[in-house]
Amino acid sequence: MAQAPPTPPPMSATELRDEARDSIASSAESLHATTSSNSPGRSVEIAPQLPAAQDIYQQVFPQLSDLAEQRNFIGIINIAELHDLNGSNDKSFTRLLLIAPLVLAYMVMDDLTPAQHALARLPDNVSLHPLSHALAALLASALERKYENTYSRAQELFQMSQQSDFPDPRLGKTVALLVNSFLDAFRRKTFALASRAFACLHVTEAQKLLGLGRQEVLSIANNNHWQFDGASGVLRPPNASLPALIATKPVPPSSVMTFDLVVNGVTTSEVY
Repeated sequence: MAQAPPTPPPMSATELRDEARDSIASSAESLHATTSSNSPGRSVEIAPQLPAAQDIYQQVFPQLSDLAEQRNFIGIINIAELHDLNGSNDKSFTRLLLIAPLVLAYMVMDDLTPAQHALARLPDNVSLHPLSHALAALLASALERKYENTYSRAQELFQMSQQSDFPDPRLGKTVALLVNSFLDAFRRKTFALASRAFACLHVTEAQKLLGLGRQEVLSIANNNHWQFDGASGVLRPPNASLPALIATKPVPPSSVMTFDLVVNGVTTSEVY
């Protein structure tokens, strides 16, 4: 008789939830079972099963969720790293309960290399899960400073976390909190760099850098004492540290490409 093809690994959020539930339930099978003797006609009595034991990731996750609500990102990193390194070869899909908060906490702290390492530790079956893919895509955009892609992929991950078939509702809430925290931190850092890097910046370029609408950008600029020329659409930061030559000569607005060059320490400039 031909053997049936192997069952593929769970890929959807629903399948992940079912796989985790089944794997946990199997660990409690045959507990407290009592049978009769071999005499015919005697019935078999099975005592109620004990609650299935949780794996380490399910045990640790409530701590990570609470720390996310407290915005204690260092705490998330310390606890998650400890328990993930203890199970580095574990192929359980429940491992995402730990890896997702860990990667996002690293990203909030702008510590992207360890976030890469955390994803790289995942076995193939877990790394192929849609949640792992979404985390990897967001991390890649942040690493490459693809600002518009970073914001769009963060939004995609946020929306994924809010779906009704997401593996665990509390994980969805935690992912959403950490995505928003990452976006806040990413925008703050980008705005601070722009304040030091630019003598002037067109408002449309500022929108790309911050992933926000025109009015939101102008509100942030105004709160940080930037000047805005409505006729030209140019923003100018209060940057007293610019060289005198730049301060005394007209400077064309810069672009996102210029911003990347300045951040990378390249002397070449790009005219908007």
